[in-house]
Amino acid sequence: MSKPSFGLEIHPYYDVPALMHEVTLAEELGYDQVWFGDSQLIWREMYVLLGAAAQATSRVLLGTGVTNPITRVSAVTASAAATLQELSGGRLTLGIGNGFTSVNTMGRKPATLARLERTVDEIRVLCRGDRVPVESGDMRLMFGAAEKCPLIAVAASGPKMLRLAGRIGDGVILARVAMEGDMLARMLECVDDGRREEGRDTAPFQRFLSVSAAVADDASKAVAVVRPHVARAILKPFWGLSPAAAAAAERMTGHYDNYQHLNPNAAHADSVPDEVVPEFALAGTPSQCIEKARRMFDSGIDQITIRPYAVDGQPRASMIRAFAEQVMHPMLRGDA
Repeated sequence: MSKPSFGLEIHPYYDVPALMHEVTLAEELGYDQVWFGDSQLIWREMYVLLGAAAQATSRVLLGTGVTNPITRVSAVTASAAATLQELSGGRLTLGIGNGFTSVNTMGRKPATLARLERTVDEIRVLCRGDRVPVESGDMRLMFGAAEKCPLIAVAASGPKMLRLAGRIGDGVILARVAMEGDMLARMLECVDDGRREEGRDTAPFQRFLSVSAAVADDASKAVAVVRPHVARAILKPFWGLSPAAAAAAERMTGHYDNYQHLNPNAAHADSVPDEVVPEFALAGTPSQCIEKARRMFDSGIDQITIRPYAVDGQPRASMIRAFAEQVMHPMLRGDA
């Protein structure tokens, strides 16, 4: 196993001072990257937060986790990305997918694979300052330059999207992944198929695993708090589910509240029983989390990006610290 890399994905349902505290704490604790979620009607504005984070930090990488082509057209995204590259000194990774709550809450449909592919291509062209054809001629980003092009990671769960990520991405953000069984291996195989198809199988490529996380001496407490993330993970599965997970998903059908997406107080998460949680979360005692994280890295993951959930009613920052001290630091030291 190569040196583990850990990122932190922040869902901005807390106020801005709390979010900025989490960002600076992440850099202090040694996380490699901080990602902000993008869902304009339920969370604070991602690009404003990333700009503030770029100013508040000096080392930690930043990321959009993730944006989409529907609520952010390519010209807007390219301008924001190039600006953040200037502001952060080139620390941005642009995570992009087809959209979930960001589009659902607006009554829109997710982007097609073709729309996503076209958007990624346009963003790259615009960021480097070249022209993109449009109906009336062409468009270009006046301050674009090659060094302002961020790495682009495509968020994917299903086979078609995973192959697309391999074809067009500089990386893939793996979401809704079962921690047990062969799902991760099958997903990575799809990504590699896409890379081979495009002749990019020797090019640099990063594999990010986005997963909910909670650590506690009492494993039951950690399991209980990550249910909101697991609820999303089992919704509309691509790879099949265990009988218990399938039953939980059936109970949620028609009841998933987009406005409570990943919120620690989401009522729909009550449909997820304890036995299902370990399948889709990095939750448990420190030793259990370390063992599971090690397996993920051994499977070919470059970065585990945690979505932290606090126990005992504590602020989320408490779990950001607990995970770093009880899981990340021991693994980085090699004494776990």
